[in-house]
Amino acid sequence: MAAPKSRVVWITGATSGLGRSLARVFVEGGDIVIATGRRRRALGTLKKELSKQKGTFRLYACDVTKPEAVRRTATLIEREFDRIDVLVNNAGITVFKSLRDTTLRDFGAILETNLWGSFLTVKSVLEGMMRRKSGLIVNILSYAAKTTYTGSGAYSASKSGTEALMNVLREELRPYRVKVMNVYPGAIETPMWHETHRWRYGRVMMSADDVAELIYEAARRPRPLVVEELVIRPEIGDLRV
Repeated sequence: MAAPKSRVVWITGATSGLGRSLARVFVEGGDIVIATGRRRRALGTLKKELSKQKGTFRLYACDVTKPEAVRRTATLIEREFDRIDVLVNNAGITVFKSLRDTTLRDFGAILETNLWGSFLTVKSVLEGMMRRKSGLIVNILSYAAKTTYTGSGAYSASKSGTEALMNVLREELRPYRVKVMNVYPGAIETPMWHETHRWRYGRVMMSADDVAELIYEAARRPRPLVVEELVIRPEIGDLRV
């Protein structure tokens, strides 16, 4: 079997958790990976980790909530590599609060990163993908978009909104052969969870590396096949926190 062709892959929110694992697995697979995040120190740590791999990678600081930062990052990538083949919208934040306790600042920050940020990154890559009639947009959503978790109202709203946005985008892009894949992970053992949750449920949560491997495999499907929805859950189902 021929070795897979290298793709130019932009992964947001790559400095920890699932994003970090995704960066590693795509580099290991031979892709050219551009990993972005807000924390420069964390990007330095990621650089040491990826340097152990044979693949090509770049790391840029990028706040996905800032239009100019997103445009600048997309331009840098296209200037060096001439294209962006795959966009992985992974950047996300949350708080575990009831709606009563969720502040205006909490709600705004979560929607700004999870929904607005995905909109901005997609806008920055769309024209090139449509012109080439090729590309894949992977959205790391959450099983919270498919069920009800108390204490996660703002997060669920942001993920459900992104789901609706990307479902519309998928239909609009079909004539251009650009694929859109929505991923719905259940509980992954990452720093997004509070320490008490990780201590109590960590043994039954999914590992970020295992989930990243499944996403990578789904993102490698050849034309004319497309995985439109990928649901990945722990064996025990929902965690009630």
